[in-house]
Amino acid sequence: MAADGGDGLTEPHRAALRGAPRPGSTRILLEPNLDASKPTGGFLRRFFRLAGAAEPSRAREATVIAFASGKGGTGKSFLTTNAAICLHRAGRRVAVVDCDFGLANAHLLFGVTPRYSVQHLLDGAVSVQQALTATPYGPGLVAGGSGVSSLAELDARHMQLLGRALHWLAGCHDVLLLDCPAGLSPQSLTTVLASQHAVVVTNPEIAALTDAYALIKCLARQPSRPQIHLIVNRVTQAGLGEATFERLADVSRRFAGCEIHYIGEVPEDAAVSQRRLGQPPLTVSHPQCATSQAIQTVLRNLECATGGLLPMAGETPGVEARMAAQLRRW
Repeated sequence: MAADGGDGLTEPHRAALRGAPRPGSTRILLEPNLDASKPTGGFLRRFFRLAGAAEPSRAREATVIAFASGKGGTGKSFLTTNAAICLHRAGRRVAVVDCDFGLANAHLLFGVTPRYSVQHLLDGAVSVQQALTATPYGPGLVAGGSGVSSLAELDARHMQLLGRALHWLAGCHDVLLLDCPAGLSPQSLTTVLASQHAVVVTNPEIAALTDAYALIKCLARQPSRPQIHLIVNRVTQAGLGEATFERLADVSRRFAGCEIHYIGEVPEDAAVSQRRLGQPPLTVSHPQCATSQAIQTVLRNLECATGGLLPMAGETPGVEARMAAQLRRW
Protein backbone atom coordinates (compact mmCIF):
# COMPACT_ATOMS: atom_id res chain seq x y z
CA MET A 1 0.00 0.00 0.00
CA ALA A 2 1.40 3.38 -0.94
CA ALA A 3 2.11 5.82 1.85
CA ASP A 4 -0.55 8.35 2.83
CA GLY A 5 0.82 11.90 2.81
CA GLY A 6 -1.60 13.21 5.45
CA ASP A 7 -4.15 14.50 2.96
CA GLY A 8 -5.97 11.18 2.71
CA LEU A 9 -4.52 10.50 -0.76
CA THR A 10 -2.21 7.64 -1.63
CA GLU A 11 0.68 8.15 -4.01
CA PRO A 12 -1.19 6.74 -7.05
CA HIS A 13 -3.92 9.34 -6.48
CA ARG A 14 -1.43 12.17 -6.26
CA ALA A 15 0.55 10.90 -9.23
CA ALA A 16 -2.58 10.77 -11.38
CA LEU A 17 -3.59 14.27 -10.38
CA ARG A 18 -0.12 15.68 -11.07
CA GLY A 19 -0.70 14.90 -14.71
CA ALA A 20 -3.50 17.51 -14.88
CA PRO A 21 -2.75 20.62 -16.95
CA ARG A 22 -1.36 23.44 -14.90
CA PRO A 23 -1.15 27.03 -16.12
CA GLY A 24 1.33 29.58 -14.87
CA SER A 25 0.98 30.07 -11.17
CA THR A 26 -1.03 32.08 -10.47
CA ARG A 27 -16.47 25.59 18.54
CA ILE A 28 -17.77 27.30 20.55
CA LEU A 29 -21.46 26.52 21.12
CA LEU A 30 -24.21 29.06 20.77
CA GLU A 31 -25.38 30.55 24.06
CA PRO A 32 -28.88 29.00 24.11
CA ASN A 33 -29.14 25.25 24.54
CA LEU A 34 -31.50 24.71 21.61
CA ASP A 35 -33.21 21.34 21.83
CA ALA A 36 -34.23 20.49 18.30
CA SER A 37 -35.04 16.94 19.36
CA LYS A 38 -38.33 18.24 20.80
CA PRO A 39 -40.26 19.47 17.76
CA THR A 40 -43.34 20.25 19.82
CA GLY A 41 -41.42 22.69 22.01
CA GLY A 42 -42.15 26.40 22.00
CA PHE A 43 -38.86 27.25 20.32
CA LEU A 44 -39.72 25.67 16.98
CA ARG A 45 -43.19 27.19 17.00
CA ARG A 46 -41.61 30.65 17.47
CA PHE A 47 -38.89 29.80 14.97
CA PHE A 48 -41.29 29.28 12.09
CA ARG A 49 -44.32 31.37 13.02
CA LEU A 50 -42.73 34.57 14.25
CA ALA A 51 -43.95 37.51 12.19
CA GLY A 52 -46.38 35.37 10.22
CA ALA A 53 -43.92 32.99 8.60
CA ALA A 54 -46.58 30.45 7.67
CA GLU A 55 -45.59 26.98 6.56
CA PRO A 56 -45.57 26.88 2.74
CA SER A 57 -47.37 24.28 0.68
CA ARG A 58 -45.63 20.92 0.37
CA ALA A 59 -47.08 20.22 -3.08
CA ARG A 60 -43.60 20.76 -4.52
CA GLU A 61 -40.10 21.62 -3.38
CA ALA A 62 -37.30 23.53 -5.05
CA THR A 63 -34.35 21.91 -6.72
CA VAL A 64 -31.52 22.21 -4.17
CA ILE A 65 -28.03 22.79 -5.55
CA ALA A 66 -24.94 22.94 -3.35
CA PHE A 67 -21.90 24.83 -4.61
CA ALA A 68 -18.86 23.28 -2.92
CA SER A 69 -15.08 23.23 -3.17
CA GLY A 70 -12.21 21.34 -1.64
CA LYS A 71 -10.28 24.55 -0.90
CA GLY A 72 -11.00 28.21 -0.53
CA GLY A 73 -10.34 30.77 -3.24
CA THR A 74 -11.72 28.84 -6.20
CA GLY A 75 -14.46 31.41 -6.94
CA LYS A 76 -17.33 29.35 -5.53
CA SER A 77 -19.24 32.25 -3.93
CA PHE A 78 -18.75 34.42 -7.02
CA LEU A 79 -20.27 31.70 -9.18
CA THR A 80 -23.11 30.99 -6.73
CA THR A 81 -24.29 34.59 -6.57
CA ASN A 82 -24.00 35.25 -10.29
CA ALA A 83 -25.72 31.96 -11.12
CA ALA A 84 -28.58 32.98 -8.82
CA ILE A 85 -28.98 36.28 -10.66
CA CYS A 86 -29.02 34.57 -14.04
CA LEU A 87 -31.62 32.05 -12.88
CA HIS A 88 -33.79 34.87 -11.53
CA ARG A 89 -33.58 36.68 -14.85
CA ALA A 90 -34.72 33.47 -16.54
CA GLY A 91 -37.92 33.60 -14.49
CA ARG A 92 -37.03 31.30 -11.59
CA ARG A 93 -37.79 32.09 -7.96
CA VAL A 94 -34.35 31.76 -6.40
CA ALA A 95 -32.90 31.93 -2.91
CA VAL A 96 -29.29 31.64 -1.78
CA VAL A 97 -28.29 30.38 1.65
CA ASP A 98 -24.76 31.30 2.66
CA CYS A 99 -23.79 28.17 4.56
CA ASP A 100 -20.27 29.39 5.27
CA PHE A 101 -21.49 30.46 8.68
CA GLY A 102 -18.21 31.67 10.12
CA LEU A 103 -16.69 33.39 7.07
CA ALA A 104 -19.66 34.41 4.96
CA ASN A 105 -19.32 36.77 2.01
CA ALA A 106 -22.38 36.30 -0.23
CA HIS A 107 -23.97 39.47 1.21
CA LEU A 108 -20.95 41.47 0.05
CA LEU A 109 -21.22 40.06 -3.46
CA PHE A 110 -24.93 40.93 -3.57
CA GLY A 111 -24.22 44.40 -2.16
CA VAL A 112 -26.59 44.11 0.82
CA THR A 113 -26.28 44.60 4.57
CA PRO A 114 -28.73 42.10 6.06
CA ARG A 115 -30.43 43.01 9.32
CA TYR A 116 -30.54 39.35 10.29
CA SER A 117 -28.35 36.35 9.57
CA VAL A 118 -28.37 32.63 10.21
CA GLN A 119 -27.07 33.40 13.72
CA HIS A 120 -30.37 35.12 14.59
CA LEU A 121 -32.21 32.24 12.94
CA LEU A 122 -30.51 29.54 14.99
CA ASP A 123 -30.81 31.67 18.15
CA GLY A 124 -34.59 31.63 17.61
CA ALA A 125 -34.71 35.44 17.50
CA VAL A 126 -36.28 35.62 14.03
CA SER A 127 -38.25 33.46 11.62
CA VAL A 128 -36.95 32.15 8.33
CA GLN A 129 -39.11 34.74 6.60
CA GLN A 130 -37.43 37.55 8.53
CA ALA A 131 -33.95 36.19 7.86
CA LEU A 132 -34.59 36.09 4.11
CA THR A 133 -33.17 39.34 2.75
CA ALA A 134 -34.21 40.77 -0.61
CA THR A 135 -31.34 41.73 -2.91
CA PRO A 136 -31.38 44.44 -5.60
CA TYR A 137 -30.84 41.81 -8.29
CA GLY A 138 -33.77 39.48 -7.56
CA PRO A 139 -32.65 36.44 -5.55
CA GLY A 140 -33.36 36.26 -1.83
CA LEU A 141 -30.49 35.70 0.58
CA VAL A 142 -30.14 34.12 4.00
CA ALA A 143 -26.79 35.54 5.06
CA GLY A 144 -24.19 33.58 6.95
CA GLY A 145 -22.16 34.94 9.84
CA SER A 146 -18.84 36.64 9.36
CA GLY A 147 -16.29 36.33 12.14
CA VAL A 148 -18.81 34.62 14.46
CA SER A 149 -16.89 31.75 16.06
CA SER A 150 -20.05 30.16 17.49
CA LEU A 151 -21.23 29.45 13.94
CA ALA A 152 -18.03 27.88 12.70
CA GLU A 153 -18.80 24.41 14.10
CA LEU A 154 -22.49 23.72 14.63
CA ASP A 155 -23.66 20.58 16.40
CA ALA A 156 -26.34 18.14 15.19
CA ARG A 157 -29.19 20.02 16.89
CA HIS A 158 -28.36 23.23 15.08
CA MET A 159 -28.00 21.36 11.79
CA GLN A 160 -31.51 19.97 12.36
CA LEU A 161 -32.76 23.52 12.69
CA LEU A 162 -30.95 24.45 9.51
CA GLY A 163 -32.59 21.54 7.71
CA ARG A 164 -36.00 22.75 8.86
CA ALA A 165 -35.21 26.25 7.57
CA LEU A 166 -34.11 24.87 4.20
CA HIS A 167 -37.38 22.90 4.05
CA TRP A 168 -39.35 26.14 4.44
CA LEU A 169 -37.28 27.96 1.84
CA ALA A 170 -37.53 25.10 -0.66
CA GLY A 171 -41.31 25.29 -0.44
CA CYS A 172 -41.27 28.97 -1.50
CA HIS A 173 -38.82 28.85 -4.39
CA ASP A 174 -38.03 27.05 -7.62
CA VAL A 175 -34.27 26.80 -7.05
CA LEU A 176 -32.39 26.90 -3.75
CA LEU A 177 -28.62 27.47 -3.95
CA LEU A 178 -26.41 26.57 -1.00
CA ASP A 179 -23.03 28.32 -0.87
CA CYS A 180 -21.21 25.72 1.22
CA PRO A 181 -17.99 26.24 3.16
CA ALA A 182 -14.83 24.93 1.52
CA GLY A 183 -13.25 21.79 2.88
CA LEU A 184 -14.31 18.53 4.47
CA SER A 185 -15.84 19.51 7.82
CA PRO A 186 -18.88 17.45 8.95
CA GLN A 187 -20.98 20.62 8.77
CA SER A 188 -19.97 21.25 5.18
CA LEU A 189 -20.37 17.65 4.01
CA THR A 190 -23.78 17.31 5.67
CA THR A 191 -24.99 20.43 3.89
CA VAL A 192 -23.71 19.24 0.52
CA LEU A 193 -25.29 15.81 1.04
CA ALA A 194 -28.68 17.43 1.73
CA SER A 195 -28.75 18.74 -1.85
CA GLN A 196 -29.88 16.98 -5.00
CA HIS A 197 -26.98 18.30 -7.05
CA ALA A 198 -23.48 19.18 -5.90
CA VAL A 199 -21.51 21.58 -8.09
CA VAL A 200 -17.83 21.24 -7.25
CA VAL A 201 -15.84 24.33 -8.22
CA THR A 202 -12.14 23.90 -8.82
CA ASN A 203 -9.22 25.56 -10.63
CA PRO A 204 -6.72 23.89 -12.99
CA GLU A 205 -3.87 24.04 -10.46
CA ILE A 206 -2.74 20.86 -8.69
CA ALA A 207 -3.59 22.03 -5.14
CA ALA A 208 -7.18 22.83 -6.08
CA LEU A 209 -7.52 19.57 -8.02
CA THR A 210 -6.16 17.49 -5.14
CA ASP A 211 -8.63 19.08 -2.72
CA ALA A 212 -11.50 18.73 -5.20
CA TYR A 213 -10.74 15.01 -5.51
CA ALA A 214 -10.64 14.66 -1.70
CA LEU A 215 -14.13 16.20 -1.55
CA ILE A 216 -15.45 13.96 -4.33
CA LYS A 217 -13.96 10.89 -2.60
CA CYS A 218 -15.70 11.79 0.69
CA LEU A 219 -19.02 12.24 -1.10
CA ALA A 220 -18.56 8.99 -3.01
CA ARG A 221 -18.26 7.02 0.24
CA GLN A 222 -21.81 7.96 1.29
CA PRO A 223 -24.67 5.50 0.65
CA SER A 224 -26.82 8.33 -0.62
CA ARG A 225 -25.29 11.30 -2.39
CA PRO A 226 -26.23 14.03 -4.85
CA GLN A 227 -25.23 14.02 -8.48
CA ILE A 228 -21.78 15.59 -8.73
CA HIS A 229 -21.04 18.21 -11.39
CA LEU A 230 -17.77 20.03 -12.02
CA ILE A 231 -16.97 23.61 -13.00
CA VAL A 232 -13.36 24.49 -13.76
CA ASN A 233 -12.95 28.18 -12.96
CA ARG A 234 -10.19 30.63 -13.91
CA VAL A 235 -8.94 28.76 -16.95
CA THR A 236 -6.27 30.57 -18.96
CA GLN A 237 -7.00 29.01 -22.33
CA ALA A 238 -10.03 27.52 -24.04
CA GLY A 239 -10.33 23.78 -23.56
CA LEU A 240 -8.21 23.66 -20.41
CA GLY A 241 -11.35 23.10 -18.32
CA GLU A 242 -12.41 20.01 -20.20
CA ALA A 243 -8.89 18.58 -20.19
CA THR A 244 -8.73 19.17 -16.43
CA PHE A 245 -12.13 17.53 -15.98
CA GLU A 246 -11.06 14.44 -17.93
CA ARG A 247 -8.08 13.93 -15.64
CA LEU A 248 -10.15 14.40 -12.46
CA ALA A 249 -13.01 12.27 -13.79
CA ASP A 250 -10.58 9.44 -14.56
CA VAL A 251 -9.06 9.55 -11.06
CA SER A 252 -12.54 9.71 -9.46
CA ARG A 253 -13.74 6.76 -11.51
CA ARG A 254 -10.67 4.59 -10.89
CA PHE A 255 -10.03 5.29 -7.21
CA ALA A 256 -13.41 6.43 -5.81
CA GLY A 257 -15.80 4.56 -8.08
CA CYS A 258 -17.64 7.80 -8.71
CA GLU A 259 -18.86 9.40 -11.94
CA ILE A 260 -18.80 13.17 -12.17
CA HIS A 261 -20.35 15.39 -14.85
CA TYR A 262 -18.69 18.29 -16.61
CA ILE A 263 -20.79 21.46 -16.94
CA GLY A 264 -18.22 23.90 -18.17
CA GLU A 265 -15.27 26.20 -17.72
CA VAL A 266 -15.08 29.86 -16.73
CA PRO A 267 -12.13 31.91 -17.96
CA GLU A 268 -9.64 33.95 -16.02
CA ASP A 269 -10.92 37.48 -16.55
CA ALA A 270 -9.57 40.89 -15.56
CA ALA A 271 -13.19 42.05 -15.23
CA VAL A 272 -13.40 39.72 -12.21
CA SER A 273 -9.97 40.15 -10.63
CA GLN A 274 -10.15 43.96 -10.78
CA ARG A 275 -13.59 44.30 -9.23
CA ARG A 276 -13.99 46.40 -6.09
CA LEU A 277 -16.35 46.12 -3.14
CA GLY A 278 -19.62 47.87 -3.88
CA GLN A 279 -19.68 47.18 -7.61
CA PRO A 280 -22.71 45.30 -9.01
CA PRO A 281 -22.29 41.58 -9.71
CA LEU A 282 -20.49 40.89 -12.98
CA THR A 283 -23.53 39.42 -14.75
CA VAL A 284 -25.31 42.71 -14.04
CA SER A 285 -22.56 45.20 -14.88
CA HIS A 286 -20.93 43.23 -17.73
CA PRO A 287 -23.51 40.74 -19.04
CA GLN A 288 -21.71 40.32 -22.38
CA CYS A 289 -18.19 39.71 -21.05
CA ALA A 290 -16.55 36.31 -21.46
CA THR A 291 -17.09 35.30 -17.84
CA SER A 292 -20.79 36.23 -17.79
CA GLN A 293 -21.35 34.34 -21.01
CA ALA A 294 -19.49 31.32 -19.61
CA ILE A 295 -21.73 31.35 -16.52
CA GLN A 296 -24.78 31.32 -18.78
CA THR A 297 -23.34 28.33 -20.64
CA VAL A 298 -22.62 26.51 -17.37
CA LEU A 299 -26.24 27.04 -16.28
CA ARG A 300 -27.59 25.72 -19.58
CA ASN A 301 -25.40 22.64 -19.19
CA LEU A 302 -26.53 22.18 -15.58
CA GLU A 303 -30.15 22.50 -16.66
CA CYS A 304 -29.65 19.79 -19.27
CA ALA A 305 -27.82 17.54 -16.79
CA THR A 306 -30.56 17.90 -14.15
CA GLY A 307 -33.58 17.54 -16.38
CA GLY A 308 -34.54 21.21 -16.31
CA LEU A 309 -33.97 22.23 -12.68
CA LEU A 310 -37.65 21.48 -12.08
CA PRO A 311 -39.19 21.53 -8.58
CA MET A 312 -39.79 18.04 -7.29
CA ALA A 313 -43.05 16.53 -6.06
CA GLY A 314 -43.77 17.01 -2.36
CA GLU A 315 -44.05 13.27 -1.71
CA THR A 316 -40.36 12.81 -2.64
CA PRO A 317 -38.00 13.00 0.37
CA GLY A 318 -37.02 16.65 0.61
CA VAL A 319 -34.03 18.61 1.79
CA GLU A 320 -34.95 18.32 5.50
CA ALA A 321 -35.30 14.53 5.23
CA ARG A 322 -32.01 14.25 3.37
CA MET A 323 -30.20 16.29 6.01
CA ALA A 324 -31.83 14.27 8.83
CA ALA A 325 -30.62 11.06 7.17
CA GLN A 326 -27.06 12.39 7.15
CA LEU A 327 -27.27 13.54 10.77
CA ARG A 328 -28.27 10.04 11.86
CA ARG A 329 -24.87 8.90 10.60
CA TRP A 330 -22.96 11.49 12.68
